[in-house]
Amino acid sequence: MSSKIDVAVLGLGGMGKTHVGAAKASPYVERIYGVDATPELTARNATKLEVIPATAAEVLANPQIRLVYIATPNQFHVAQASAALRAGKAVLCEKPMGLNLAEAQELMKVQRETGGFLQIGFELHYSTLYMRVHDWIQQGLIGTPVNIQCRYYCCEFHRKGSWRSQHSGSFLIGEKLSHYLDLERWWFDRQVRTVYSASAPKVVEYFSHRDNHQIITKFDGGGVGTLNFIMYFAESYHADPLQEILAKQSEDGHFLQYHICGTKGGIETDVFKRRLRRWEYSYAEDGLESKIAEDIRWSPEEDNRWFHSTHTQNVRVAELVAKGLPPEVPAADAYETMKLCFGAELSEDTGSLISLEGDAPSPIA
Repeated sequence: MSSKIDVAVLGLGGMGKTHVGAAKASPYVERIYGVDATPELTARNATKLEVIPATAAEVLANPQIRLVYIATPNQFHVAQASAALRAGKAVLCEKPMGLNLAEAQELMKVQRETGGFLQIGFELHYSTLYMRVHDWIQQGLIGTPVNIQCRYYCCEFHRKGSWRSQHSGSFLIGEKLSHYLDLERWWFDRQVRTVYSASAPKVVEYFSHRDNHQIITKFDGGGVGTLNFIMYFAESYHADPLQEILAKQSEDGHFLQYHICGTKGGIETDVFKRRLRRWEYSYAEDGLESKIAEDIRWSPEEDNRWFHSTHTQNVRVAELVAKGLPPEVPAADAYETMKLCFGAELSEDTGSLISLEGDAPSPIA
C-alpha cells in the first residue's frame, strides 16, 4: 500500500461535492482541503462537506497536498490547473480544457514544461457501458468500426439566467458534447482528419449559445462519426417520486444512443433504456444475415457506474497519484478531443469543412 496523500478540491458546488465524495472513498487519501469562490462560501461549504477550508494560495504552498481536483467554472480551469502544475501538484481538471484553442494549447505547454500529472475529466472512459464497447471492439467482435452514430436529445435543463445558459457560441460542444466526441475517438482509435458541423436556428430564446449541433467527423481509413444533439426536444423533467426517472424519460423524447457499425457486427448503447446490445453479421446464400448476439441490461442502482462514472475516475486518479503512476487518459489525448471540439465550432462559425491534421483546426478552401 502506498502512503496516503492529501488532496484539495477547488470549487465546492455540485461537481465539487462529487470530487469530495470520491476522495473520501479512496483508501489513498488522508486529508481533504476545500476552496470556493469566497471565504464565506469556502467556510460554509467546507463545513457542509466536512473538509478542511483553505485558500488557493495555501493549497499551492502546502507540499503535503499532492493532488488538486478542479471543479470550478470553465473560465478558471486553465489558470488554476497551470498554477497547480507549476507548484508540483498532480491535477484532475474538469473539461473543457480551455475556453478556446489558445487556452488549451497554453495548458498543454505548461504540462510539457513541468512534466506534471494532468488528466482531464473524461469519465466515460471509466463507465462500464462505454468500457464494454471499447473491449468488444478491441476483441474484434464487430470487425473494423466504420460508422459511429450518436443521437442525443434532451430537455432544456440549464435554465434561464444560469451561468451555462449565458455562455456564448458553441459552448455546448466543449462543455457537454466533448464527452461523446471523445468516445468516437476512443472507439475508432484513429486520427480525425476532418470535421463539419452545422447548427439549425436556435429555439431556446434565452440561450446565449447554440442549442443544437450536427457534427460529422471523418477518420483515417474512411470511418465516419455523426453526433446529432438537440437540447430542447424532450419533455421537461419535473421530479415525480412515483416515477423512476429514466423509465419516464425513455418514453418522453429523451435519447442517448450510439450505434457502432463494424465490418462483422454492430453495437447499440441506449442509456434511457438501460440497454447494451451486440449484433453479429454472417453471409447466407442469399445475402447478409444479422443477429443479436448479446443483450445486457442494468438496474437503476447501477446507473452512475454504467454510464457516467465520475466517482470511479476520481477514486482511480487518487490511486494513480499515490502510487506515482501516469494518467490513464493522457493530457495529449484530451487535447486531441478538445481540438476536435474547437474544429466543430470553427466549422459552424465559417460554414467550412475543417482539417484537423495539424496542431490547430484550419478551414479547407
